[in-house]
Amino acid sequence: MGTISTTEAKNRDLGFGLLSKQDEEEMMHVDQAGHVHVDILCDACHEATALNPELHEQTRWIH
Repeated sequence: MGTISTTEAKNRDLGFGLLSKQDEEEMMHVDQAGHVHVDILCDACHEATALNPELHEQTRWIH
C-alpha cells in the first residue's frame, strides 16, 4: 500500500484521466474524508491472477 499527498500530485498527474469511466468507477473510491483510494495489482500479482483465475476471489493481497 502506498500513499501520495495531494500536495505531491493531482489525479491528472498520476494518469487517472486515461482510465475509462468504467475503470475509474471500479478502481477508484473516495471515502468520507475525501481521500481517494485506488485498487490495483502489481505486475507480479496480475500475472499470478492470469495463471490462476481463482485468485480474483482474494480481497486482500500480502507479499
